This record gives sequence, structure tokens and C-alpha cells, in this order.
Amino acid sequence: MILIVVRKSKKMAPPYRVMLHNDNYNKREYIVQVLMKVISGMTVDIVVNVMQEAHHNGLAVIIICDQVDAEDHYMQLRGNGLQSSIEPTNGGC
Repeated sequence: MILIVVRKSKKMAPPYRVMLHNDNYNKREYIVQVLMKVISGMTVDIVVNVMQEAHHNGLAVIIICDQVDAEDHYMQLRGNGLQSSIEPTNGGC
């Protein structure tokens, strides 16, 4: 008896960017507080840099992670009143 093992190649899902949009409504301190609460492991310096980039350029990458985490971060940011979006990293940059 011959046993043939067929392996389906697992296609890795692309990582996703979580984007912060410029915010003319919330105070900077609040934005920093929300980002630090939602995205664990971010330092104040990193969060301030992300916020400043969004302020000056209209958009900034907060974090790159898997799709499930990106969707969770997006929902938490939106739930706290911050404009955000997610996009797959492939083909976007």
C-alpha cells in the first residue's frame, strides 16, 4: 500500500495597516490616551509621533498586524471616537 500525502499550501494572509486619520475634534491628550489604551506596548513617544504624522499628513500608520487584530484595533479606536481605517499591506506601499 502506498500512502500519498498531499499538503495544501497555506496561503499566508497579508498583514494589515491600522491607520489613524487626522482629528480636528478631540484633544491631543485624549488621542494619546486612547492610542495607548487600544494598542498595547506603544510608548508615549511613538504615540505622539503617530498623532503628529496624522495631523500633518492627514493619515498615519499606527501598527501593522494580522487582519483579526487590525479589525479589533479599528473597532476600539472608532468606539472611542477616533477616525481610523485598515488596509492590507500588499500592493499599498
